[in-house]
Formats: sequence, structure tokens, C-alpha cells
Amino acid sequence: MGEPGETTNFRNPKDPLPFGVFALFTPDEAMEKDRPPRLRRRGLVILVCLALMGASWAAAQSAEFVENVYAQGLGHSIASGLAFVSGFVPTSLAEVVLLAATVYLFLPGFVAAVHVFQRKRRILNAIAGGFFRFWAFAAVVALTFYLAWGLNYARAPLPLRLGWKAVETPSGDAEYARQTDELARLCEQLVQAANDNYMQAMGSEDFGRPSFPPADSLAFEDALDRGFERVQRRLALEESFAVSRGRAKPVAASVLMCYLGIGGFYFPWTGEANYNRLLPAFTQPQIIAHEKAHQRGITSEDEANFLGYLACISSDDAFSRYSGYLFGQRQLLTELYRRDAARAQALLKQRLPGVQRDVDYLREWRQQYEGAAQEVSASVNDAYLKSQGVKGGVASYAASQGLIILFARNNGGSAVIELPR
Repeated sequence: MGEPGETTNFRNPKDPLPFGVFALFTPDEAMEKDRPPRLRRRGLVILVCLALMGASWAAAQSAEFVENVYAQGLGHSIASGLAFVSGFVPTSLAEVVLLAATVYLFLPGFVAAVHVFQRKRRILNAIAGGFFRFWAFAAVVALTFYLAWGLNYARAPLPLRLGWKAVETPSGDAEYARQTDELARLCEQLVQAANDNYMQAMGSEDFGRPSFPPADSLAFEDALDRGFERVQRRLALEESFAVSRGRAKPVAASVLMCYLGIGGFYFPWTGEANYNRLLPAFTQPQIIAHEKAHQRGITSEDEANFLGYLACISSDDAFSRYSGYLFGQRQLLTELYRRDAARAQALLKQRLPGVQRDVDYLREWRQQYEGAAQEVSASVNDAYLKSQGVKGGVASYAASQGLIILFARNNGGSAVIELPR
């Protein structure tokens, strides 16, 4: 049967079956499982969503509008409201929503295929219903994504908002050497800071095994939120940046995330920061801080890495600071190794045995999950980021090294934050 107000014309069972384009839209009485594709309802949904997305696109052309009206107004209210509601549930609602969406999309298709196989429904009728069902769903998903979070992609880059001059491309050998010296100095700072905070957190130069929080594994989250408050004051960011969005959620399907090479993700439809609970413990504060930065309207991966790094090293928890400094040094040492391998190797030797143990363990941990699934996952993520205007795609994750350098230049030449005793 059709929807109320929608006329459905059934043929005489003795007439030939309709064919061609008419078979797409005309349920056949002889085929008991034929369904109208609900063009009126689904078409209206698609048109309304496209119209609103067009209006959103037009609004996104003004970075000032996005920043003042959306990022610090409507977008913040939606994201924090969703986080508040989902915060009453201790487990990840994102997994439930993803499972429900998968069932909604694929179960009717499976049922329709069975009916076609049983000759109870025409294949063209099934295709038409599935086609309009999918695009109506996709339109709603896309619209709600941009309203809840996606418009933040149109914000001006963080260095521009902070008034920082971008890291320049070296114009000659002398400038290249100067930048390499600067990079080596910052790497040395971060190696020493990681060593110091490892000692504070673990109580010795070598814990004897991969490090983990000495106290409640969730205790560092409160410290991270306080770290974000300090970052907001230090960088004079919008006040909404300092507002907590609740705890990050461990994902039950973390094994799948391991094979896909995913450490965490922000889910705009529930406002949740989600993380892989099987990650080595010493990486979790930085990963969680990265996702919490996304919660605060930061879409760029390099900016989320950078602000997550600052939140970690600004926290009053030594283990979180260690996680941040370890991440920062690995980012900068990678670039230094490309420029001057000998100097990078010399700095690696300054690591405490326990710090080097963590780095070695992380490499071994990642290797056990390497495979085709990670390559596909990286390709999908790369395509998604580029579709949102992130030119470097997945390569943008590593661009946070440039932001750390910029921060140091605006922090008296130091990539380290000295906390009050």
C-alpha cells in the first residue's frame, strides 16, 4: 500500500507485467512483496536537505560568520548539548548508532534480495526502493554532520586566528641550516621533558615494562580538561574551548580499530570522543586529548594533534605530560632524521631506557596489526579529509610538527611548558 494521500494504481493480475521505467514505480499486485518507492516523502527529504546544505555552503564562504556565529555559537551549543546527553551513558553510543545505521541500510536490501530470489518482488522495484531509501538517508546524514560539526572545516587556520607567522620554506643553505639547528634544539628539549616526566610518573629510569598510569586510568581525563583550560588562557582562544565535554568513551570494537589503524574518532552525531581501549597506555592521554580537541570544534588533524599535545603538557598529571612530550618528540625527531640523521640518532641515545622501551613496544604493537585493512582505512580517511578541503589528506596529521615549532617561536623559543610548582 502507498502512504496516506499517495495514489497507487494496481494492474489487473491478467495484464502483462509492467517493464522499463514504469516497473520502477508501479507496485504489481501479482508480486506480493512489491513496494512503492515513496518518492513523495523521500524526494522531499532529499530536496530539503540539499537546500539546507546549499545554505550551509553559502554561509561557509564567510570565515567570520563561521567563527562568530557557528563555531562560538550554534555549533558549540549543538556539540556540547549532544556531549551532555550522551555523557549519561558510560559506554560509546557511537557504536550503537553505527550498528543501527548499518542494520537500517543493509537489512532491507537483504530482505529485498530474498524476495526477488523467491520471485515475490521484481528486481527493478527493489532497486528503486533501495536507491531512494539510500539517498534520503545519505542526505540526512550529510546535513546533520555539517550542522553538528562539519561547518568547522570552514574556520580560518589556527595560526591565522592566533596571528602566528607560518613556518617559511628555507630560501637557501644558510636558512636550511638555521632551521635544522632550531629543530634539533627543540627535539633536545622534548627528549629531556619526556625523560623528566617519565621519572615523575614511573618513579625510575626504567619501569621494566611498557608504562601505564600508576593510578586510576581515567584520572588523567580530569587533568586533561584542566590542561585544555590552561591552553585556552595561554593562547587566548574562545571561552567555549575551555568547557569540558565529559569523558572519552572506550570502544568495545577496539580490535577492529587496531586492524584499521584507528586510535580514536570523534562522532558528531553523539558529541562523543571515542578511543581505542587496546592502545598502549602511554599513548592514550595524547589520543584522547586529540579527540577532545575535535570535540571543541577543531577539525584539522594537525591542529587537533597540536592542541592535544598542549593539553597533555599543560595538565597536572605527570603521565599525561609524558604522553604529550613523547608524541611531540617523535613528531619533531622524524623531521630532524630526514634533515640530519646523525643529530637525530645522537638525541635518541639521550632517551631514558624506559622511554626507549615504550617507543620500541609501540612499534612492535603496530606491526602486529599491519595489513590490507589498514591501507584501505588510510585511503578512505585520506579521501574523506581531502573532500573536506584538507589538502594534505592523512599527511596533515604530521603537519603538527610545524605548529609545535610555531608555538616555540611564540613561547620564548621553548616547546616545553613550565607549570607552576
